[in-house]
Amino acid sequence: MRLRLLILLFVSITLYSCSSSKVGKNSSEITFEEIKQRVNENAMKLKSVDADGEISIDSPNMSNTGSITLSILKPDSIYTKLEGPFGIDIADLLITRNDFVYYNANENKVIRGPSSQKNLGIIMRIKLEFDDILNAFSGKFIFSNENFKDAKITSEESNYVVSLTYDNEIRKYWIDSENYFVTKLRTTDIDGSTKVEITYDDFFESDNIFFPKRVYVTRPKEKQNIWLTYYNQNFNNGKLTYKLKIPKSARKIDWE
Repeated sequence: MRLRLLILLFVSITLYSCSSSKVGKNSSEITFEEIKQRVNENAMKLKSVDADGEISIDSPNMSNTGSITLSILKPDSIYTKLEGPFGIDIADLLITRNDFVYYNANENKVIRGPSSQKNLGIIMRIKLEFDDILNAFSGKFIFSNENFKDAKITSEESNYVVSLTYDNEIRKYWIDSENYFVTKLRTTDIDGSTKVEITYDDFFESDNIFFPKRVYVTRPKEKQNIWLTYYNQNFNNGKLTYKLKIPKSARKIDWE
């Protein structure tokens, strides 16, 4: 009887120790500045990504799955090669913070223009701003240097949950409390309606970089969803591995 009680006591202590170690500090003991610094330090370890995988898109206008080749040079360059999900054989897209170049091999045409949400929404068939795309594809988020005095911090399972209020929206970030990477972020209207949500899943660690193998992006109001699954990843080559190759015969179109 005593042996059984000792075993139960040992198991209880072990389970309590494991569960309580999931969160580093209590949410009331840590500041937003501490969280921001740790998240940004971890995110900045990833300077470039080369990867390939599968992308699925579901929206009122289309539903399809295809392959994706990706190269990112942070903080402002994204190259993707897509096959299948846009209803064409091959599409090459280079996006920078200021402009984009999109080559449709099936129609042999190239479109250039500023990287506005409107233009990127037409090209990618889902409304996303440049930083949404960069955050989603790279699996990393960096907090800006803005001073958020009204930041709220709570705990949820093994995550800190940080809420920041802007002029017309609220942004919530779920942050792994042990390794300080963002596992989910959600932008809502002041009334609580979700505008966009990005969820990162199935993280692995390589050279002290935590990277998600799966990414899910949704815009509920527009009924638009993207699922991204990575099969191969290579970090910190320090350059865009892939380059756009546009034939001289391609028809050129400029957007404003």
